[in-house]
Amino acid sequence: MGMLMSTRMSPESAPRTEQLVLLLSQNQQPLFRYIFSLVACEADARDILQETSLALCRKFADYDGSRPFLPWAYRFAYLQVQKHRDKGARSLLVFGEDVMDLLSRDRERMEPELDVRLQFLDLCLGKLTPQDKELVTSRYGLREGVDAMMQRFAMSRRTLFRNLELVRERLHDCVTRQLRSEGLS
Repeated sequence: MGMLMSTRMSPESAPRTEQLVLLLSQNQQPLFRYIFSLVACEADARDILQETSLALCRKFADYDGSRPFLPWAYRFAYLQVQKHRDKGARSLLVFGEDVMDLLSRDRERMEPELDVRLQFLDLCLGKLTPQDKELVTSRYGLREGVDAMMQRFAMSRRTLFRNLELVRERLHDCVTRQLRSEGLS
């Protein structure tokens, strides 16, 4: 029933709702990366992203449009990570609040550099051979299993992992060179 109510908009709320949808869609990836940097599991990070989006919807009336959206959204994400952490406190891998605060601040401080690195990574991915690009896409983009990749690429496990390691090294070196050439490293 709550979903039906949330889909009804008054004419004056429509532009505000559209603004929220636009901001969320534009910032979904950096918000996910921020959350994933604070939790150990991708599935948990995706769940927390959903909870964060819901919290942002509920509180969007309080958002000051003259200020940047992402730092405001990070605060909600941080609170959702804390809630998730409290629920899973019995887990073996739980950071203390001081560590969480440190990770959060470091992640926010590094955001501009990470964005630049991602742009350079896209550029460097474009320089790979078709087979290397397919290896990277299969393993990290599509999360294909090792056994399926061994069959498809006709490689032993050892060769597959060696090739992936070599491609990762080439990508790292390429990104590092790009950063240096732009004076960012």
